[in-house]
Amino acid sequence: MKARHVLGILSLAALFAVSAPWASYAEEAAKNGGSPINMELQQLDAEAKLANEQAYVVPDTLLAAFEEASKQYKVPRDLLIAMGWNESRLSNHEGLPSFENGYGIMNLVSNPVKQTLEKASQLSGLDVNLLKSDDKSNIMGAAALLAEFQKTANPGFRESPNLSDWSNAIKMYLGSENDELNVSYLQQVLGTSKLFIPSGNKVTIKNEIVISALAGKPVVKPIWKAAHPTNYATGNRGRGTITHLVIHVMQGTYAGSISWAQQKHDGPSAAHYYVRSSDGEITQMVKDKDIAYHARSANSYTIGIEHEGYVSDPKKWFTSTMYNQSAKLAALMCYTYGIPVDRSHIKGHSEYPNQTHTDPGSGWDWTTYMRYVKAWYAEYQK
Repeated sequence: MKARHVLGILSLAALFAVSAPWASYAEEAAKNGGSPINMELQQLDAEAKLANEQAYVVPDTLLAAFEEASKQYKVPRDLLIAMGWNESRLSNHEGLPSFENGYGIMNLVSNPVKQTLEKASQLSGLDVNLLKSDDKSNIMGAAALLAEFQKTANPGFRESPNLSDWSNAIKMYLGSENDELNVSYLQQVLGTSKLFIPSGNKVTIKNEIVISALAGKPVVKPIWKAAHPTNYATGNRGRGTITHLVIHVMQGTYAGSISWAQQKHDGPSAAHYYVRSSDGEITQMVKDKDIAYHARSANSYTIGIEHEGYVSDPKKWFTSTMYNQSAKLAALMCYTYGIPVDRSHIKGHSEYPNQTHTDPGSGWDWTTYMRYVKAWYAEYQK
């Protein structure tokens, strides 16, 4: 599963329709180190916080579709819901494909690298166009796919309601060549299942972040591709001198941005880390100790993390998998260098002094991202 749909936040109009106003949250943010310059960004954070506090009730029609697919292919209903929640927040995005041509609630993908859409059609007998456009069919196709993965990963395995017994199948659904990313996805999915509140014929999903702990501390294994030497300065930084993180958006693709950082330019530019949207793959291009040229006056004390995509199209690019893996990296940086896990020390490019860029933009879900960072940070502390 390569493509991921974005974590959505409510519109401002919707926010005014729910309980408490955002103003109290903005005031709280201001009291905790806010400045007039950043009040607009604090307001956006407050709006996102309020939106994320609203629990999500799975619609009856979707719940029925999950239950039918569960019975048909003997896949736990809650596993299907948890995966759909992480893939799309249970949204079909009005039939529009993700940037890697993934469709529907379960994000069935059709591209030269990944063909889960075609495989699901073959296994379920459902037409490809129906899998793209019909929620019930999309869920049924994903269930067929998971059942097949389970048979492949665990020959002779019997039906089990325990989601952890499906671990290998869950990892195969992401299908990354890097098993660290598959494991992170597994932890994300299993953690989501712990947010369910069953009540009669309803299932409510709490808007929180839970990472399902596995044995040992979390592992981040970036790919190393050195930036051109003109795009950074050699340094000797470490704990005490690395004090902040900068969240960037590439305004381009993962491969293209990495290629750019490997070249010499009139305006030197590179960040330390680059995160792919589809599966959260991370490439490191500048060593932590060195000073990357990514945030002008903030270069000397920061580590820069670039994210694939465009500020103008967050729904296509800012995926739950990318948030998760980036936050895992950010938590490791905080744990390693003693950086406080808060919005005063983890900020967007535009929030630092003397910047000309606007990334990560208003489409970046700070509330969700920081919840992921805090969840991963807790795992490093164990």
